[in-house]
Order: sequence, then C-alpha cells, then structure tokens
Amino acid sequence: MLELQAVHYHPATVPQALLRQANLKLAVGTPVLVAGRSGSGKTTLLELISGLAEADGGRFLWNNEPVAARQRRWLCGLVFQFPERHFLGLTVGQELRLGQRRLGGEAIDQVLAQVGLAGISLQQAPERLSGGQQRRLALAVQLLRNPRCCCSMNPPLAWIGPCGRRCWGCWINWPGSGPCWW
Repeated sequence: MLELQAVHYHPATVPQALLRQANLKLAVGTPVLVAGRSGSGKTTLLELISGLAEADGGRFLWNNEPVAARQRRWLCGLVFQFPERHFLGLTVGQELRLGQRRLGGEAIDQVLAQVGLAGISLQQAPERLSGGQQRRLALAVQLLRNPRCCCSMNPPLAWIGPCGRRCWGCWINWPGSGPCWW
C-alpha cells in the first residue's frame, strides 16, 4: 500500500501551494483515476508519488515504511503525457535498455509483443516511430523496469484506441506490479 500523509508542496514559482496537507491511501492492485480541471495538481501529485518532485512536508509510506523521493523513483514506473519528449536512447534498443545493461533479448521481445510492438527494429530512432508506437515504447520501457507502482499522465486508452486497452491491461496486471494511477 502506498500512503501519503499530510503532503505539502509549494514550488517557489507559484504564489500558492499546489498541494496542502494531502492524504491518500492506495491499495495494491487497485487502479485509481485522478481527475480534475487543468492546473488542479494531478501531474504534480504523480510527480511527487513517483519521486520526480520533492514535497515540502508530509510523509510517503510504502507498506507502512517511509520512502524518500529517490526510493520512489525506483518503486514507481511513470509514463509521461508526451513520452516522446523524454526519450534518451538514440535507438529503440538503447531506450529499452537504459539503466538495465543485463536485460536479455527475451524480456524485451516479450514486453514489445505485449504492447503491440513485436518485430519492431531495435536499431531505429524512437523519434521515427508513429505517435502511438512512441507511447507504447514508453510503456514498454516502464514495464521492463518491473515497477511496484504504475503511474501514467494519461491512460493509454486515450492514446491509442483498441491497442491502448490491451496495453493498459498489461500495465495494471503486470506481474509484481502494485497500485496504478493515471
């Protein structure tokens, strides 16, 4: 279970706090939708949960144990709203292996098949893929990390139609994955 206790976040660039005393308990295996108007703090909440931003106050717990932002970065997989802006690898293969040098080809093939990218060339640049393929690649990268928490800025249903439903199913049912938020 992931728990947020009295989390407060006020970046210096805005006049008011974006989160004030936020409390949240999320059970393992339970998909949760975070909805709200533009600017209401949805992305900020996911960035805090996934350790990409540091709260000004409050606590984050995983199974009743405190977890710091650095630990949450390893604990959580995050697929951005526009993942193509965040690719670091020069090729699809490099993107999939970032931070995982010992990753075998079988694991890559399995994940690519699950997200509808079976047979894709690992030598091509991620930027040469279609928008839907780029989003599925970003999802595959996170699945290969085997995260305990799965976070997405936008659910794949919104991204890629029928394939998105299949991808989202593998995201929330991935072996070993915990709660999911989007």
